[in-house]
Amino acid sequence: MKENKFKGSKETCFLFLWIGEIMKIRLMNMVKIYDEKNKKVLVLDKKKKFGWEGLTFPGGKVEENESFENSVIREAKEETNLDIKNPELIGIITWTFTNDEGEFQKDVGLLYQTKDFSGKLIEDNREGKLFWKDYEEFKKMEKMSESMPEILKIYDEKYREIYWDVDKNIKKFH
Repeated sequence: MKENKFKGSKETCFLFLWIGEIMKIRLMNMVKIYDEKNKKVLVLDKKKKFGWEGLTFPGGKVEENESFENSVIREAKEETNLDIKNPELIGIITWTFTNDEGEFQKDVGLLYQTKDFSGKLIEDNREGKLFWKDYEEFKKMEKMSESMPEILKIYDEKYREIYWDVDKNIKKFH
């Protein structure tokens, strides 16, 4: 395995030799932060950025020498200013595609949820605007990011893994 980093980023991209070809794998995370007292989830209205614009949950990329759990704790802090604890890993999402350099790439996202958080929310940041929303109402909103309707099926415990292949076909696993 040869390690390589994306330009201008601390995130780690792994290069694997795969049947005579190199495949990049980028590791990411997302967290559903649930406020039990008010029965709401924290929603990020993400600014236009690499196809992720729209309503989603906070998250980002795993950095070099960082565990998955520590990465989601860090991303939550960076994007929301909240300190989350006890994030529970509930599922995996994978996108397979040809990147802008014409290389085969796989993005793997680990999905977490937590009810344990503290701190003062920053409602507007470099990623977009944050707000609390009733979860059932959120699921009916139209402005979701491209993959979010499928991702919510993992949060609703219908699936544990969702995979998009190069042709954007979706496979779901229980």
